[in-house]
Amino acid sequence: EEQHGDRREQLKSEVKSLLEPTETQDPSGLLKNIDSIRRLGVGYHFEKEIKAALQHLCDVHGNQTQKDLHETALRFRLLRQYGFNVSS
Repeated sequence: EEQHGDRREQLKSEVKSLLEPTETQDPSGLLKNIDSIRRLGVGYHFEKEIKAALQHLCDVHGNQTQKDLHETALRFRLLRQYGFNVSS
């Protein structure tokens, strides 16, 4: 049990590092990471980190034009799901 707990914590820290926004990180990569974590069904473990990453996207990138329709839709959906006020 202890061995599994240690491994679980190690994996959680690795996932958290994927959600830490950096200045050099592509916003679409961060959105894709968040979407993947949610689709895997483990997003509830990382609610705080996901909200912080989305807030960072809003603060730093604002309403910048996304590269394509998929990225625009993904950003819109994730921001709405996490309670951000996004106009359509």
